[in-house]
Amino acid sequence: MTTFKAALSICGLSQTEAADFLQVSTHTVKSWCADRANPPRGVWVMLASLFEQIQDAADGAAEVMTLDGIDARAWNNVEADIRGNELPVEGSLRAAGAMALLMAIADQDDA
Repeated sequence: MTTFKAALSICGLSQTEAADFLQVSTHTVKSWCADRANPPRGVWVMLASLFEQIQDAADGAAEVMTLDGIDARAWNNVEADIRGNELPVEGSLRAAGAMALLMAIADQDDA
C-alpha cells in the first residue's frame, strides 16, 4: 500500500471522495494511489488539515462517550463531528467515529 493510499484510508476517504475533496479527477487519485505520480505538497496539506479535523472530532466524541457511557448498539455505526467545524466528507465522519470509539474504550480500560 502506498503512503498516499494509506493516508486516504486513515482519513476514511474512498478514491471518489478523495477526488471530490481534493478537487482533482478520480484518474489522478488512482495514479497517486498506484504510485505512478506524486501528489503535490498542497494535496498533503489538505489531507493533513482533514486529519486534524478528524482528530478534533474524535477527541470530542470520545469525551462524550466516556462521560455518557458507550452504547454497545452503536459500536458499528459511530460517526463524529464538531459543530461549527463539520467534517467535509462522509468517510471522514466514519473515520472520526471509529477513532472516537477506540479512544473511549481505551480510556475505560485504563481507568
